[in-house]
Amino acid sequence: MTLLRLIERNLAQRRLSSLLTILSVALGTMMVCAILVARKEVDEKYLRQAEGFELVVGPTGSGLELVLNSIYHVEQSPGLLPYSVLGQLQAQKRYVRAAVPYALGDSFKGYRVVASTEDLFSQYFPVPPGDGPEKMLAGRPFSCPGEDLEEALDNLRNRKAEEAHGKGHHHANEAVLGWEVAKKLGLKIGTKIEPSHNVEGAKKHSHDDTWEVVGIFKRTGTPIDRVVFINLDSFFRIPDHAGGLIPGTGEPGLSSILVFPRGGFAKIRLMSTLRNRSDLQVAEVATQIAKLLKIVGGVREFFLVMAWLVVLTGVIGITVAIYNTMNDRRREIAIMRSLGARRSTVMGVVVGEAFALGLCGSLVGLLFGHVLLAFAQEHVVELSGIHLDAMRVLPEELIAIITVSLAASLAGLLPAWKAYRTDVAENLTPLS
Repeated sequence: MTLLRLIERNLAQRRLSSLLTILSVALGTMMVCAILVARKEVDEKYLRQAEGFELVVGPTGSGLELVLNSIYHVEQSPGLLPYSVLGQLQAQKRYVRAAVPYALGDSFKGYRVVASTEDLFSQYFPVPPGDGPEKMLAGRPFSCPGEDLEEALDNLRNRKAEEAHGKGHHHANEAVLGWEVAKKLGLKIGTKIEPSHNVEGAKKHSHDDTWEVVGIFKRTGTPIDRVVFINLDSFFRIPDHAGGLIPGTGEPGLSSILVFPRGGFAKIRLMSTLRNRSDLQVAEVATQIAKLLKIVGGVREFFLVMAWLVVLTGVIGITVAIYNTMNDRRREIAIMRSLGARRSTVMGVVVGEAFALGLCGSLVGLLFGHVLLAFAQEHVVELSGIHLDAMRVLPEELIAIITVSLAASLAGLLPAWKAYRTDVAENLTPLS
């Protein structure tokens, strides 16, 4: 009988014990694999989603909160930035390629509404790639004429938004949807939408303000897919937003400005200038994301250690499960020895059983881990906007399987040594 056949037969004889041992190893390995994949996906996708964004200018406060709000479209807006800062940045053409304003305050069926200008469709705005119509899956960019924007700002400053509502030259309320918004809500070009006042969408506007969908962005795999963009002049024309004047200044406010500096030392000079101002802050996107990953890194490492401890418990369980069978198997081992099996063969059978339990447990754990990720996908997307690839198998997972299997083999050495020392003559004595 071959070594493999002996291992298979011994495990089959203790089927229940073997299955429970495999399950204990699988649970730990499942946690390890799930954490490894989730960590890799989060790190890569958080970094990938921020590619192309360099600086965010906003009100004083937390730079990390500002970046999360402006780039990932999560959390509340940290405050208001004077609208005049936008003009000051755009005037610094020596240092600034483009400055894209964001004004937040509305939502539409659970999706954030962000007001901006036509600079949103500039080639310098990284997602979707391209310039103007090249960014669109369907339709066109919205229009935000300078004269309409200035008129809306003047009316807001003079508290005439209510009287001027619905009057003027163009006053077109236009919207461009992120890919996911259009797909999930079944919206098409020409559809009229009515956002709600405030990000939670708990309050309707005092007027029946509707926006016509004029374009849909290409799919980007970034938070942009889950945003409704409207033209900034239409945002400032809404009477409910008259409260958006910065207290003490009477000036309209923006939530943030995404700044795309020129090459060379332009970025350094620009950041140095902006950091000397007390009325705003400038956050470097890469630095803030590194800070975020460092903050959550400790928590992830803790859970990973806990998962490995569960694996260790399963491996120790292999030792206990096999060791406890040794007394019952002494006669079987003695018969094997009397039939010519060497001591090394007996040890090999026991270590092989331990290895098989570890390998099966780790493979089952790998499968369970990816099933867990598949079930958690929707929940993770809702919480963070990150889509986990449940089918992705990392090299680190394969290393984990090898590690668990080798650790199981080592765990089998103690019962194998006991089998090695089994006395043939003593255990071949008739039982009666």
